[in-house]
Amino acid sequence: MMVDDFFKYRYAWEKFHSAVLSLAGEGSIQERLENAYVFSIIHLRRDNDIPEELHDDFEEIVALMTASNAAEGRVNAAVNAMDELERSSVVGKIIGLYDSLCRYMPKH
Repeated sequence: MMVDDFFKYRYAWEKFHSAVLSLAGEGSIQERLENAYVFSIIHLRRDNDIPEELHDDFEEIVALMTASNAAEGRVNAAVNAMDELERSSVVGKIIGLYDSLCRYMPKH
């Protein structure tokens, strides 16, 4: 990967880094997952912030986190509707996408 790629996708890296920190923080898995999405990932735009080869992974996370039809608290409703295995799967997808974004960081 080139240094230019890192600068282009740095915002996504920062937001996913923040999301991973939220996932590792305190609170229930529901709270941590919701915070990771609402305070970090929700701010990203697929076409502007995410490398093209990661678009599908990003869209999958967005779809899972917004699966509820609730007018308010959509993310909260989606997370609460998930069982423990589904929540763990989404956590793994977030960490996996963060890992992929880390590959855009320049090597020293």
